[in-house]
Amino acid sequence: MLGLGGAGVTGSNYKYPGFISYSHRDRKVAEWLHRALESYRVPKRLVGSAGQFGPVPARLYPIFRDREELSAGALAEQLRQAIAQSRCYILICSPHAATSRWVNEEVEHFLNVRDPASLLCLIVDGEPNATAKGHPERECFPPALRNAKLNGLPLEPMAAQLDDDADGRDNARLKIIAGLLGVGFDELKRRDLIARNRRLAVLAGLSLGVAAITVALAIFAVLAQREAEHSRQQGEELIGFMLGDLRGKLEPLGKLDILDAVGDRATAYFAGLDRGSDPGPRALGARAKALRQIGEVRFAQGRPADAVETLSAALKLQRDLVAAAPDDNALLFELGQTEFWVGYAGWRAGQFDQAETNFLAYQAISQKLVGRDPANRNWQIEVAYALNNLAILAFERHRYSEALPLFEQVAAKARGLLDSNELAPEAVKLLGALSWQGSTLLRLGRNTEALAKLQEHTDLLRALVRSQPDDLRQRYELVFSLSTLGYTALDTGDTAVALSAAAEGAALARQMVDADPTNYDYRQTVLMHSQIAANAEFQANRLEAAASENAASFRALKDLLSNDGTNHETRRRYMTAAALAYEIAWLQRDAAKARSVADEALSFVGNVLPDAKPDRIDYAQAHLYALELAVYEDHNDAAAQVHRAAARAALTDTDDNKADDLHASARLRALLGLMSGADHIPDAALPNTKAPWTYSVQRFIDRHCGKRNAPLSAQLCSQYSPDARHPSLSKTGVDP
Repeated sequence: MLGLGGAGVTGSNYKYPGFISYSHRDRKVAEWLHRALESYRVPKRLVGSAGQFGPVPARLYPIFRDREELSAGALAEQLRQAIAQSRCYILICSPHAATSRWVNEEVEHFLNVRDPASLLCLIVDGEPNATAKGHPERECFPPALRNAKLNGLPLEPMAAQLDDDADGRDNARLKIIAGLLGVGFDELKRRDLIARNRRLAVLAGLSLGVAAITVALAIFAVLAQREAEHSRQQGEELIGFMLGDLRGKLEPLGKLDILDAVGDRATAYFAGLDRGSDPGPRALGARAKALRQIGEVRFAQGRPADAVETLSAALKLQRDLVAAAPDDNALLFELGQTEFWVGYAGWRAGQFDQAETNFLAYQAISQKLVGRDPANRNWQIEVAYALNNLAILAFERHRYSEALPLFEQVAAKARGLLDSNELAPEAVKLLGALSWQGSTLLRLGRNTEALAKLQEHTDLLRALVRSQPDDLRQRYELVFSLSTLGYTALDTGDTAVALSAAAEGAALARQMVDADPTNYDYRQTVLMHSQIAANAEFQANRLEAAASENAASFRALKDLLSNDGTNHETRRRYMTAAALAYEIAWLQRDAAKARSVADEALSFVGNVLPDAKPDRIDYAQAHLYALELAVYEDHNDAAAQVHRAAARAALTDTDDNKADDLHASARLRALLGLMSGADHIPDAALPNTKAPWTYSVQRFIDRHCGKRNAPLSAQLCSQYSPDARHPSLSKTGVDP
């Protein structure tokens, strides 16, 4: 319900003329609007005249922009206070804003406590109420605004459109300003035009005088330029300190959000520098390092698109600097760091070829540095990191025999650096290679050795966390190690170890999220342990507990996806939760629930697919859910034909040697064959794991053998029934 009076403010007792609410993806528009409003000079003849909110002020200052002005630790309370203390609420509308949970919550709160007449909308993309017209992808209003009513009718707020085909930037700006001042747009535009013409006339009159003193000013220009260059260098070095040394102090405390304003201001500062000047290599080096550090912080906060933008700018600068001074070790080191981060961006996006290119460049740079100074242990640890990156990449591409010796080299190098007080924290990070060794050994079928390596790594990290309880980075390493142990225990059928690891890991992960709620990776770790617990309960045949834990996973997933719906890891985990929900529904003989899961999975994968190869297995899996229901429950040949064709096309396009899992795709192809009349299961599709999260061939056979409608072949059921299980079905291993 709308509150039509409540906690509103009048023209005489507000703190802020306006409150800007926006999705972070519209940050650049918000920054422009913020500057445009605060710098606007109200025409003198309007100042003091009667407006809707009282006497018209001379300035619109300060304007509240939430992500710019909030301090850490009290987000919700500060927002409530700021909205209550703002005369008008300015909503930047776009498809990003329409799907942002945070924007929707702000709008909902505003409509509950303030007069909706003080709502001003700036439409930067999409169109209002497009969802009702059958085009949800074009919707620019968040749900709270679409559903709002005033006097029983849909709320129609004042809206300005940035598009040149509508209001255009200047008129849109003036419409918002008119709304803030409480004056008519036409009157403000006329007065603004008069004031602008007067200023131009004054400037024209002054131009002759300016020309007369230009020669004198030129004498001082060289001196001023030198001073400005010195000041700029100092400013950029200060930015580098805040994003480097200060970040090092804030990250263990989980307070990276404090650097939000630093990163935003620094990005805007660099973007506004005079491109025609030559700031010199020192200033460019400081700028490139600061841009890279901004990218690192953005990654830690789950903002990959923003991170890639600044990292790419840093990489270009640093390559140019190294080309101009190839013997400068400091410049070469900084280039290596940025090559790594750009490669990491590719890896997180599932672009393994791009990641390998940057990781190999990072390795070559690190080896070159060691060649120049073999005694430098900092360079040695860079070589270890480069090896670790390439090992992980080989693992992700299922090249396990190639990955194992690389991880062994990394662990050996890390142990050799533990005695260095300065480098011990880095060496501890690199000992994560023990965990990777365990996962790799598991893929190679060496289960006992795998679990021993994982336990060794977890024990090492647990001891470090006990000795440094306030260091969230060490705790994060332990939480991640526990998740690897939990997943491995599931693969080998040890549900007790899986549940124990999940409980310990989830408790630690929630403490980290409490310390830094904006950290995307911390929230991912809570999700991982929730999924481990859900699958362990399923494996132990405790279906109600599994369903409850899986529902918690879905809630966490929706929260993460609202932050970044394109993140490859999060999307795969969504399909993991969907797979478990689907299997539980079948075991509980709940066809309606299975259908609901299938419909949601189809909707989910259908939103992104086009050329996203890492998502093709997910796409095929969702269509196989629907195909199974069409064939064995609905007996709908037309629907079956559609889903069969979609699954076949997706599986034909998968690249099993890279982003997609070899066993998963083989299993899905086998399922497609079984649903199309095959009576044989290829060896590659037989289960190689006890883990429950893969759409299982064996469970499919178990639930459909013996059905009178559309039965599987008698030969198939006889060969693979629970009473005559194929010997291969007892193998244990893992699904990558």
